[in-house]
Amino acid sequence: MKRKVAIIGGGIAGLTFAHCLSNDYEIHIFEKKQEFGEVGAAISVFPNALCVMDEIGLLDSILNTSGKFKNVYLKTNKGNILSKTTPKSDYPVICIHRADLHKILLTGIKSHLHIDRGIKQLTNLENGQVKIVFENGDISVFDAVIGADGIHSVVRKHIINDGAPIFRGYNVWRGVVKTNFDIGYASETYGKGQRVGIVPIKDGVYGWWATCNEAFLQDDSPEGTKPKLKRLFGDWHYPIPELIENTEDILKNSLSDRIPHKGWTKGNITLIGDAAHPTTPNLGQGGCMAIEGAYLLAKCINKYGLSSKAYNIYEKYHFPRSKEIVNESLKLGKLGQISNPVLIALRNFFFKIMPSSIAMKMIDKYFSYRVTELKILTEFYIDNIEQDVLKK
Repeated sequence: MKRKVAIIGGGIAGLTFAHCLSNDYEIHIFEKKQEFGEVGAAISVFPNALCVMDEIGLLDSILNTSGKFKNVYLKTNKGNILSKTTPKSDYPVICIHRADLHKILLTGIKSHLHIDRGIKQLTNLENGQVKIVFENGDISVFDAVIGADGIHSVVRKHIINDGAPIFRGYNVWRGVVKTNFDIGYASETYGKGQRVGIVPIKDGVYGWWATCNEAFLQDDSPEGTKPKLKRLFGDWHYPIPELIENTEDILKNSLSDRIPHKGWTKGNITLIGDAAHPTTPNLGQGGCMAIEGAYLLAKCINKYGLSSKAYNIYEKYHFPRSKEIVNESLKLGKLGQISNPVLIALRNFFFKIMPSSIAMKMIDKYFSYRVTELKILTEFYIDNIEQDVLKK
C-alpha cells in the first residue's frame, strides 16, 4: 500500500513537489480557495528554476508560453540609463503569466486536487502519522504533510509559530497588458521612494509592477487606483504611463517577508516555498526558490523515504541559499525605495559607474545554481554527510 502524503497549498511549490515526488506515494493536494487558479500578474522563472522544469518535462510548455529577454536595464524615471546587463546561461531568462505557469504545473496531476479545503488543525500522532482537521470539520490521517500554503501558512504556525509576516514599508501594484509596441527587454526604473518594473511575457503582452512607500494595505480610495497611479507615474518615461493607462485589472499588495528561521520540520510535517522562506520580490527569486526547494525535498524523500534524514538533508542545503536570497532581496528593496534626494543621487551614481562584469557576477550567483546537479543527491555524498546532518 502506498504511503499517503498531503500537500497543503496548490501554488507553485505544492504543484512542483507533486511532480517531483515518486509514484510510490499517494498524493493529495488541498487548496483552500474555492476556485483553483492564479492571479493575473507576471512571474520570473530564471535558469536556476528552469533546470527543474526541464527535468520534469515541462520546459517546452513553459518556453512556448513565456517571454524571453536578453537585456535588463536600470533607468531613472526620466529614462536615463543607469546600467545594462545581459545575463548568459544555458537556459533562457523568461517571464510568464502566473496563470499560465499554474496551468502548466497542473498538467497530469489535476486528479489529485481538492479545492475549497482549508485546514484548521494539525496533530502529530505517536505512530508518526499526521491528523488533519479541515475547516469543514472533516478529519483525515496522512503519513506526511507538506506545508506549501504560502506566507500566511497554517502549517508554519504549527511548526514555528513566529507571528505575522513583516511589512517592509511599501506596497506594489501589478498588471498585465496587451500592447501594440515591442520594447524587447526588461527594465526597472527608480524614482523617489517609487519603482516600476516592466517584463515581456509573449506576443506583445507585458507584465508591469509599481511600488510606492506607504502604509500597510493602504486603500487607494477615494482617488481610485488608476488615477492615483497616473498621478504618481504619469510623467515617467515611455511606456510606463501607457502601460498603466491600458491595463484593465490592477492588483495591489503590501510587500512582506519573514526573518529566515531554521526548523522547518516537526515529525512528518515540513515546509516548502513561501511557507518556509517568504521573500520580497526584488530579486525575482521567490517562485524560483519554491521550485528549487520542492524539487530538493521530493528527491530526498524519494531516496530516503519519509524520514528525519530526508527532511534534515533538505533543510541543510536549502536553508542557507534561501536565507541569503531573502536577505539580499530585502537589501535591494531598501535601496530601490530610497526617498532622500542625496541618497538617490548616490545610488544612481553607484549603478552608473558599476562595471557590467560585477553586475553579471552578482546575477550569475543565483542564475547558475543547479539544484538538479547537487552531489548530495548521490548515494556516496549522502552517506558521507548523513551523521553530520543528523547531529545538527
